[in-house]
Amino acid sequence: MAKINNTNNASGSLTIDPGASGDSFLQFNLASTTNEFIIGVDDTDSDAFVIAQGGALGTTNTFRMSAAGERTLPLQCFFLNSINAEANASGDGTTHNVGSITATTSIIDRNGDMTEGDGAGTGATFTAPVDGFYQFNFILQIDIDATGGDYIAIQVATTSRTFYVTLYPTENVIASLKGLSNYLGFSGTFFEDMSASDTAVFQFISGPSGSKTDDIIDGYISGGLMG
Repeated sequence: MAKINNTNNASGSLTIDPGASGDSFLQFNLASTTNEFIIGVDDTDSDAFVIAQGGALGTTNTFRMSAAGERTLPLQCFFLNSINAEANASGDGTTHNVGSITATTSIIDRNGDMTEGDGAGTGATFTAPVDGFYQFNFILQIDIDATGGDYIAIQVATTSRTFYVTLYPTENVIASLKGLSNYLGFSGTFFEDMSASDTAVFQFISGPSGSKTDDIIDGYISGGLMG
């Protein structure tokens, strides 16, 4: 039940009370029949404060705040993919798109904006759903060849620019690692201002040693809309 409370001709306030039980909400419609958004307290969700699409709380929530104040955006763009082994990915200075030899594995893809790569030449690719600021995280472990190279790099190549982290190990360093462990891991976090439909591709480069001898062992790529 909704009540308008007026005291001494002051501005009115609106109280929405369903009674003994049930959701307390406001419904926003267009053209009298189209349910667009609904906002209120979801009685069946521990009294969380919710903004949802359509005509019911808890069906397609776009914002949820628990009774304790924790806030989540259930439809906010976010992805997490694990990187699978890719043999002979680089070593000769070739730019390798992660997922183009062996497709990555999707763990989370909240808004359906990330492809895993096809393992047949096309790498894992993120496509921005809206204009905004995005964060990308890249963790990679590689098997480096004993002959070494001039550099090893991970990159996030977006429509507008390329972000990278580069290492310059010497051949002696590579050779000494070979006697202990030939695995090298490194990571990077990058922020980018993207427009809707802009893309981001995750890349690995090493070399030039003359041939593709460096392997990807595993890793993770993740990211999402920050604001």
